Amino acid sequence: MDVRTREVPEQIVVTEQRMVDQEALERWLPEAMARVHKAAGEAAGTVEQPYLLRNHVADEPVFIVIYEGNPNEGETAVDCCTPLHAGGTAPDGVATRMIPAHREAYVRVQKQTVQSGKIGDVYVGIENWIEGQGLEVAAAPRETYWTDFFSAAADDEVFDVAFPVR
Repeated sequence: MDVRTREVPEQIVVTEQRMVDQEALERWLPEAMARVHKAAGEAAGTVEQPYLLRNHVADEPVFIVIYEGNPNEGETAVDCCTPLHAGGTAPDGVATRMIPAHREAYVRVQKQTVQSGKIGDVYVGIENWIEGQGLEVAAAPRETYWTDFFSAAADDEVFDVAFPVR
């Protein structure tokens, strides 16, 4: 497993939170992504994430899904977010949150990893790598979607699983 690290700048994001288990997550997440992207409107900062190293799809929306627990183990709080332009203002009446600047350990994930049910192995692998490097998990894990998961081919990299570390 190729675990990498990167510095992520502070981000203001439009967010929608829900308590979901895995089955409900699979129904809710695509619709939540559409809603937060629509709510962000012109303020969505889709091209301002050079740290994502996604030059081939730089104009596609970015979604950050933050897990406060494991939805495979039961209901947990999940935030679906889309970043706003740096220094931009959120549209009126839209729920936002600030994600502090942080360093994160991450792995690029192919669509087939999710389809095969092996995504849990990625989380465990990153946690083991973090421990082996003498680092600590600093915040809830997240998935950063930086291309269209649903239209991607099975062997396409579609998102990153990441843990903020210190």
